[in-house]
Amino acid sequence: MKFFDAHNHLQSYQARNKYSDAMRRAAETGVELMLCNGTSPGDWEAVAALAAENRSIIPCFGLHPWFIKEGAPGWLEKLEGLLLRVPSCVGEIGLDGGQNATDLARQEGIFAAQLRLAKKLERPACVHCVKAWGGMLEIIKEEKPGPFMFHSYGGPAELMAEFASLGAYFSFSGAILDNKREKLRRALLAAPADRLLFETEAPEADAPGWRGGPAGIAAVITAAAGVLGKPAGELAELSLVNGKKFIEHIGG
Repeated sequence: MKFFDAHNHLQSYQARNKYSDAMRRAAETGVELMLCNGTSPGDWEAVAALAAENRSIIPCFGLHPWFIKEGAPGWLEKLEGLLLRVPSCVGEIGLDGGQNATDLARQEGIFAAQLRLAKKLERPACVHCVKAWGGMLEIIKEEKPGPFMFHSYGGPAELMAEFASLGAYFSFSGAILDNKREKLRRALLAAPADRLLFETEAPEADAPGWRGGPAGIAAVITAAAGVLGKPAGELAELSLVNGKKFIEHIGG
């Protein structure tokens, strides 16, 4: 089987040998492509460097809602320059009503600005959303970006059809390994097949005790296959096709 890991942060490995070991295991598992997401200007160049040395890594650059204070004057212009220099997605960007909730209005402005940049450059966007689904929907409707993907989707199943009509893809993480996450499993069952993706969030992961790195995508897909009643190989192939479609225009 071949796999697509729709979201990770490879630049967060603290030691080079741990990163190298994770990438070796990913290659052995059959991880063909993965989206590595930057979170602030402080890690964008590290993401770019990893992508330059490994063709399986697709870089993503953005200002994450947790790190908006790191957006010094000129950050948006720097982001645009990097996106123009490196074939890439915009991400990780979004809204978080849990962390930095008092700055939600500022988050919304920064998120909207990055969506406009993604639209201008015709790049897909990787989106984070926690406890802000109403505001998220309003901004997406207003900005009308191109393709965008909710990483580690945790929103209501009832919103998925509307988001899909606006260009959304839906990525599910190792959290589906938790039998107690009934709401999440309902969302997985409601996800449009042609917009379905899976991720590891490596080197971290939502499933307690699981640190599989990008190779852990096989475990995520196996768990999802059990929920959906589909063969794991079929689901791996479907998500790889969807992933390639999501990134098909980043090269210009």
